[in-house]
Amino acid sequence: MRECGSENDRPRVLVIAGYDQSAGAGVLSDVKTLEVHGVYGYAVCTGFTFQNEREISRIQWFSEEEITEQIDICCANTDFDWVKMGITASVGMAGAIVNYLQECNPAIKIVWDPVIRASSGRDFWPVVGDEWKAIAGRCYLLTPNWDEIRQLYPGEDVAEACARLTIESDCHVYLKGGHHPDHPGRDYLWSDGKVQVLEPEANPGQISSKHGSGCVLSSALAANLALGYELADAAVRAKRYVEQFLTSNKTLLGWHRALESRMG
Repeated sequence: MRECGSENDRPRVLVIAGYDQSAGAGVLSDVKTLEVHGVYGYAVCTGFTFQNEREISRIQWFSEEEITEQIDICCANTDFDWVKMGITASVGMAGAIVNYLQECNPAIKIVWDPVIRASSGRDFWPVVGDEWKAIAGRCYLLTPNWDEIRQLYPGEDVAEACARLTIESDCHVYLKGGHHPDHPGRDYLWSDGKVQVLEPEANPGQISSKHGSGCVLSSALAANLALGYELADAAVRAKRYVEQFLTSNKTLLGWHRALESRMG
């Protein structure tokens, strides 16, 4: 793996997501997460969200042409092996972005955070059907939370659905457990139909809900993967990082700091 302190050879990750003025979520949060991991982040904006950490008043989405133009500018001088993709105006737009990225670089690996609904309650995708499954199959890693996976697989057993997806689509699934009805904070990583359970280390009493914590976790995964960690190790490191974020203070906006050295 690469050394985080190697300033002349930092890995670079392209993040594609919305712009949140509070910097708790979206591209600003993604870039902060990458930076503290020793990874340089470039940002492509899918839409401008008029918001703070508590509410979204409206969203001004960018067109496919405007998004691909941003991608072209970023790629004109830099090669990217890893991309983290967040909110898009629709499932179709997410698919168009993945298509374009893979036309530019067939070997590119995408960490897709399928943000269907904001924590404030705002829906991003007007309709959720089966179109997303073909897109997921072209990504390296999918990072839904518990509520999102239940929207993607309504009425189905979550564990069975995630295991099946990793077999049929040949992608990995990191299920964020913050909204788990029985075990909040327990995460799951599925690969080839098999699961790795990631239990929280932080005391529940120390954790405060944070705006954008899902974005932070997905970006931390992308950062660790870009640094050369194997997926299982990247997942553990990302989970510990987001726990630091959740325990950093009692407000809705978390603070970023380097992962404690005990992680190695």
